[in-house]
Amino acid sequence: MLRVGRIPYLNCEPFFHRLTGVELVDLIPRRLGEAMAAGRLDAGPLSLMDYLRIESELTPLPYGIGCPTGARSVLVFSDRPLSGLRGARVGITGETSTSVELLRVLLALRYEAEPAAWVAVEELCDAQLLIGDQAIRRLTGGPSARHVVDLGLEWRDWTGLPFVFARWAVASRIPVRERRAFEQALDAALDRGMAALPEIAAARRDLGWTGALIESYLRNFAFRLGPDEEKGAAEFVRMRAQLGPLPC
Repeated sequence: MLRVGRIPYLNCEPFFHRLTGVELVDLIPRRLGEAMAAGRLDAGPLSLMDYLRIESELTPLPYGIGCPTGARSVLVFSDRPLSGLRGARVGITGETSTSVELLRVLLALRYEAEPAAWVAVEELCDAQLLIGDQAIRRLTGGPSARHVVDLGLEWRDWTGLPFVFARWAVASRIPVRERRAFEQALDAALDRGMAALPEIAAARRDLGWTGALIESYLRNFAFRLGPDEEKGAAEFVRMRAQLGPLPC
C-alpha cells in the first residue's frame, strides 16, 4: 500500500475526500516535501519549490493546485501595499517555501520593493504572509489590515498566467504499474471529491465561510494541470532563477 502525503488544507480536500486504498499521512507542505526527499512517502502533492528540488527523483502527475485567478488563501496582510514594502520587515509562514518565493519574485521584480528583513510570521513585522486555512481564518475573524493581497491574483495580473502552488508526483522508485494504478485512483477520487463539494463544505464550516463560499473557493482551482498551468510554472521558475537564496 502506498504511503501518500496529505496536506490538511481546504484546497486539497477534493483529492482526499474519497481517496481510498492508500495510507494517508497528514503533513504541512514543507514537511511533506522533506518526507518525500527522505523516501518516507511514495506520493503526494508537493509544494512547487519542493518538487523542483527533487524533480529528478520523481514522476510528475498531471494534478496539482493551480490558480487561474486568485488563490484566496495565499494572502499578505499589511497596512502598506506591496509596492510600499521596501525596507520593511516581512513575516513569512514556515509551512511552505513556494508562497514565500512567489512573494519575493513579486516584490523584487514587479515592485522593486525588497524588504529589509524576512522574519518568522510570529515576530513583529510590517506585513504577514499566511497560507491555507490559517490565511482563511485570519481573513474571516482575525485582526484587520488595510491591505489584503492575494498573491495568486497578483501573479495573474502581472503575467497573464495561472500560478501553480503544488503538483502531484510519485517517487520514481515506484513500479510503473503501481504508479498508473494510483494515478487512475487519484483521478477518480478527484471526480468524486468535486461531486461531493456540498459535503466537504458542510464539514469545514469551522473556517468561518458559508457553504456556498467554500464551494466557490474550491471550484476556483485548476486541480488538473494543463498547458497554461505548465507555462505559469515555467515562467515562475525562470523568474525565481534571477533571485538568490532567501536572506536570513
